[in-house]
Amino acid sequence: MTVSSKLKILVVDDHPVVREGLRTFLGLLPEVIWVGEAQNGEEALAMVSCEHDIDVILMDLVLQGDISGIHVISRLKQIHPEIPVIVLTSYQNSERIAAAMSAGARAYLDKSIDPSRLVDVIHTVLQGDTSNDLFTASALPAPLTIGLTPREYDVLQALSRGMSNKEIAAHLKITEKTVKVHMSHIFAKLSVYDRTQALIVAIRCGLLNSS
Repeated sequence: MTVSSKLKILVVDDHPVVREGLRTFLGLLPEVIWVGEAQNGEEALAMVSCEHDIDVILMDLVLQGDISGIHVISRLKQIHPEIPVIVLTSYQNSERIAAAMSAGARAYLDKSIDPSRLVDVIHTVLQGDTSNDLFTASALPAPLTIGLTPREYDVLQALSRGMSNKEIAAHLKITEKTVKVHMSHIFAKLSVYDRTQALIVAIRCGLLNSS
């Protein structure tokens, strides 16, 4: 897929106003030829099956119905791995971000994102890069140069399960102060500044299971 090609974009969101706004905005772009809509996971999977050559999907995580956005992303990764999924949601927390990236999302964006930035991310993802509000692939450290200690890796694993510092301390039988020290070392080695970024970088560098 090249940026100069005409794009077919599927918007998956259970709020009609959001779908209408995105359809209107994206439909005005000269490089976009089609904008489809799905209000739940079932509709999204059905549309992907019947509508050929969808180039990118903008996906909310919280949808009506029995299938969550995370499930849809995971399913699409299995049956249509060539279609990149960009999460566009109001929910910003480390657990949701880690789950989305692990399921196969290529970017994670807040719905308040500037429209021009959204277009930039769509093009970046279609060019093969991974991008979101927090990092770009070019900013990731090389996995072999990270050098986490076994205990730092234990802390990172606990962090990926959504544990707080207090819960990590109890789980590893260490003090909260020691957890904070390990966390600061992890942040420094991953070149990040918070727990959310640490999870994303760790998944992309292969330090955490993304299957």
